[in-house]
Amino acid sequence: MNRRLPEEPVDAEGFRERGNRYGRYGNYDMAIRDLSRAIELEPGFADTYYDRGCSFYEAGMYEEAVADLSRAIELNPEGAKYYSQRSIVYLFMDQMVLAESDQEMSDSLREQGFE
Repeated sequence: MNRRLPEEPVDAEGFRERGNRYGRYGNYDMAIRDLSRAIELEPGFADTYYDRGCSFYEAGMYEEAVADLSRAIELNPEGAKYYSQRSIVYLFMDQMVLAESDQEMSDSLREQGFE
């Protein structure tokens, strides 16, 4: 059987999808690379910043994770999952007050029906 390699992504969504696949398999450097390319192509999409922030977090790059999650929040202040993930990063940074504040915001948004 002749298997072809998948074609190189051509748009932001393609890079985002491939980046998330890399992240699922623990290849965070490649995930960050592809998600960065997706952001270059479509800088206004909050979920891509969230995805890259999660990869930064998994790679132990907490400052970068906070920056991306904060950007996701700027782009979509009603994204409960953005606050929740940033809360986790703050916990790992030993910033308990910020972690608690973000978790409260996430809980409040979820109570209002936001994801």
